[in-house]
This record gives sequence, C-alpha cells and structure tokens, in this order.
Amino acid sequence: MAKYRSLTLDELQSMEKEFVDFLVLNGIPGDDWVKLKNSDPERAEGICEAFSDVVFTKILKNCRYIERHAPKQVVSIFCDSHKMFLMGLDAPEDMNIDFTDKMNLDDLKTSAPKGLQTVKSEKEYTKEREFEIWDMLNNGFFISDQKLYMALFS
Repeated sequence: MAKYRSLTLDELQSMEKEFVDFLVLNGIPGDDWVKLKNSDPERAEGICEAFSDVVFTKILKNCRYIERHAPKQVVSIFCDSHKMFLMGLDAPEDMNIDFTDKMNLDDLKTSAPKGLQTVKSEKEYTKEREFEIWDMLNNGFFISDQKLYMALFS
C-alpha cells in the first residue's frame, strides 16, 4: 500500500522516463515489466505504488511553502525542517474582499485595506514533516513559492 497515494495513469505516463529508470534500478528491464504486468498484476501494482512513494516523498521533502486562500482569509506557511511558520491575513465578514480573487492578492502588495488582521504563528510538527504537509495539501493547501509568505512577512 502506498504511503501517500498511487500516481494516476496520466501522471505515470508523464513520468515514463523516470519510471523506466526506477524499474531498471530495481532490476526490471522493459520486457520483464510487460510480462510482470500480465502475470502478476498485484506485484506490478506494488511496484507502481513504490514509485509513487518515491515521487511524492521527493516532492514533499522539497516543499518549502504552502498556501490556502479562502474568501476572508489567506495563509502562507513556511515549512522548515522542524517547524511550520504561518503568516496570514484575516478580513472581517463585512469587508468587501475576497482572497480567492487573484486581483485582490495583487492589490495587497501595494496597498492593503484598513481593518485586515495579521496572523502569525508557528508550530512543531506533530508527525513526520512530509505526512503533515501531505495532510494539509489534501485539506485545501497547495504548494507555492515564497512570494506571498515574504509579502505577508514584510
């Protein structure tokens, strides 16, 4: 069973070269892979799951920033090796702003409206760093660059 999830067929196809390299590194040449898929589909699925774990582990280990945008809140998190550092903005319900609208985020760089509340916090990981990030990605966050975090930080 995969630690995260199995790659979809489209994702696997887009990573065909990397998957072939993975198979070769694991002693499975192309002809053997074709035979294995037909003769032992469970084992073939297990190999695909192992490759999926390698791919997602690499992505998550390299992940440094994640974000989540809601209509009245925007959050950016720096994922350090031992802690997460959160920077965000909360808007009152009666404020005419929607952080899911890209234009509003661009406007914040030049002039933030009065009444926004800055949110800052930090927390240590409660489980393995990569699993914690994975859970957050499955709950509305997405991997980003440092731009929003740095804008909110300054």
